Amino acid sequence: MLGTERLRPWPLVGLVLFVLALAGAATLALVLSGGNQQTVGVVVSVASAILTPLISAIAVALWRRRRWEGLDPAATLTSAADDLALAVRREWEQAVVDRRLRRPIPVRWAWSDRPVSGRVEDTVGGADGLTHGRFEPLPGAASASAATVSAGGLAELFAVYAGLGSGRTVVLGAPGAGKSAAAILTVLEALAHREALDDEVRPAVPVPVLLNAKSWEPGRQSLHSWIAERLAADYRFLRAPKYGPDVAARLVRDRRIALFLDGFDELAAESQALALEALDDQADCRLMLFTRSEEYAQAVRGARLHGAAALELRPVPAVVAADYLARWQVAELPAPWRRFVQLLRSAPDSPLARALNSPLTVTLVRDTFPDPADLEELLAPDRFATPTEVEDHLLDMVLPVAYRRRPGQPSGPYDLPHASRWLTALATAMSRHDGEFAWWRVHHRVPARVRVISTMLLGGLVAGATAAVIAALTEEFGERDTVDVGPAAVVGLLLGLAIGLASERRVSPAGGFAGGTRFRSNPGLGLVSGLSVGNATALTVGPALGAAGLGVALAAAFAAGTATSLASHAALQRTDSALPPQSGPAGILRAGLTQGLPAGLATGVPVGLATGVSAGLAYGMRGGLVTGLVIGVTFVLAFGLIDGISAASQHVAAPLQPISAWRQDRRRSLVVGAVFGVSVGVAAGITDAMAMARHDPLPVAAVVGLVTGVAVGVATTIAAALTVSCTWRTTLAFLQLSIRGEGPIRGMRFLEDAHQRGVLRVVGSVYQFRHARLQDRLARPPLP
Repeated sequence: MLGTERLRPWPLVGLVLFVLALAGAATLALVLSGGNQQTVGVVVSVASAILTPLISAIAVALWRRRRWEGLDPAATLTSAADDLALAVRREWEQAVVDRRLRRPIPVRWAWSDRPVSGRVEDTVGGADGLTHGRFEPLPGAASASAATVSAGGLAELFAVYAGLGSGRTVVLGAPGAGKSAAAILTVLEALAHREALDDEVRPAVPVPVLLNAKSWEPGRQSLHSWIAERLAADYRFLRAPKYGPDVAARLVRDRRIALFLDGFDELAAESQALALEALDDQADCRLMLFTRSEEYAQAVRGARLHGAAALELRPVPAVVAADYLARWQVAELPAPWRRFVQLLRSAPDSPLARALNSPLTVTLVRDTFPDPADLEELLAPDRFATPTEVEDHLLDMVLPVAYRRRPGQPSGPYDLPHASRWLTALATAMSRHDGEFAWWRVHHRVPARVRVISTMLLGGLVAGATAAVIAALTEEFGERDTVDVGPAAVVGLLLGLAIGLASERRVSPAGGFAGGTRFRSNPGLGLVSGLSVGNATALTVGPALGAAGLGVALAAAFAAGTATSLASHAALQRTDSALPPQSGPAGILRAGLTQGLPAGLATGVPVGLATGVSAGLAYGMRGGLVTGLVIGVTFVLAFGLIDGISAASQHVAAPLQPISAWRQDRRRSLVVGAVFGVSVGVAAGITDAMAMARHDPLPVAAVVGLVTGVAVGVATTIAAALTVSCTWRTTLAFLQLSIRGEGPIRGMRFLEDAHQRGVLRVVGSVYQFRHARLQDRLARPPLP
């Protein structure tokens, strides 16, 4: 049993005492009122409003803790580590394809001659040095010696990682020297080594995880908590109940993770020394740090990473660059390529040869000149005076080549002038926001009030149209008063405002429907539920209780909304394992409801009781029983399916790329909206039909209920889908950017097109420019 999640008795004792006190007060009020129906209705409604959220929250908490009982901590941790290893491998194997690293440039490294580390003996833990040997070599690897860390190529970095006694390595390099590529390839080599081990040995080998340091705030957050937070956010399947609670933190705490840390130089200058001090004090796992040489040399003036091997990537010799580029061409080199390769070999001190001393510039030449004739400008005598001019020219060629029309192929959806303008705006924005583009954060670039007002107006339009449809189709049936368009539109405006505000505070799709972890409720979805239940209760209770019916409806709305808000946050954030592909629609629905039943019961039972008791006061036990059952069952189905399908639709160990995350969020929003809309529509239709059946024939009541159910269901579908959607907010933000001339209306289509053209690359669920120097070049303000 996972003892860290043992349920303490005091909250339950306090809840019981509170319920008893509330029941006593309600009984006293009923006795003093003499059984007055209005007083009874108000008391019951108020009690329901208070108890329903508490019951929902406690039910969800108890269910989650019960599911963790009996889990074997060691077995669940091993399972989580193996699934994480699979996820990391898939992620970076795709990066190898995107970055064309299957045949990497043969970069060499050597022990750095900068004053950034101690002696070699201190690092390897030799007999003549300090003993930093906290790590035994990984199974199947040899202990690292002074020769191991003296020099090598990319393949030898794994030997340093696996055998170094201190467990700490710093890989330095100039901009464009290939640090990220070295990190990716070493991670994959470490994963391949781990996977090849026997099942008995593998659990003792940590899973290498490559993270970017730029999101770390070392002055506010410990290293362990930051790693756990990043793992939970980047690999969402780790939140599945089968692993137990806080599995990411337990993986870090039990040293099941090896940290590969890139982007150290992207931290603020004032934070780098603090981060280095935190790494030195807190890093108790194997650590490989990849950073620019100059920034790290500045950081070590204020702190040191004791025992770390400092390895520096060396410039690419001109002859190595020539041989590499020649191997990428056909066996018989075209004339321009022969002259180009010959120039590199014969004039290694020329501006061109000196410019091609890094993997960045070599890959720019490799990828930017598919037509040999384009090399003529590079070969022109005295064309470039310095290596910097060569590099700038190569960077300036990236977009023209990427957006050039290919012979015999139709023109693409974007031309060079528009793409250049939009990518320049994108590079400028990314240079201000961590150098990456997350589509769920694009709304930060434009004012929120436009999106909130747009959503509010849409809510008013939908509500007004719903009221108009119901009035037009049912007003002629029997004794019926319908809601006017004006009041309905006002309610819709308020609901749209609430949805717009709730949407703006959502952090990311990874945070589930509730958004950030600081919030323990989902107010948008709660408002949708509360208004729906409030309207249904008013239809049934209002005519019988008169003025008191308004209080009863408000109390029922509060109870249902709060319960929905709490239950949706607690249940909808988790992720279970994927269903097998052959399950089919019926299997998905069946398994989804099975997995989501706790969330459905936690919401449906208290909501059904709240509305059923109120309706029973209006027209007897039978009516209350029918109303409570109908609304309760619909909420059980709604939240059961929402929670279950959401869980079942996730794929364990399959990191989502940006376009996949976008499509999944859109599909999930539509599913949630449809399920919730159908359920609420059924409940609204039946309650309206029951209200009509008190004074009209059953066929008339049935027709009225059908019209109301369809109209309310469609409106609720739209409201619920927008409430849980990140794509809606981002779509509006893309529209705002297009009006400002900073992007197309279909922003995701443009970004994915740029990715396919090789201008952008994908890292996890975000986009980055394929070359950081390209982003810097585009974001640079034009010269006067």
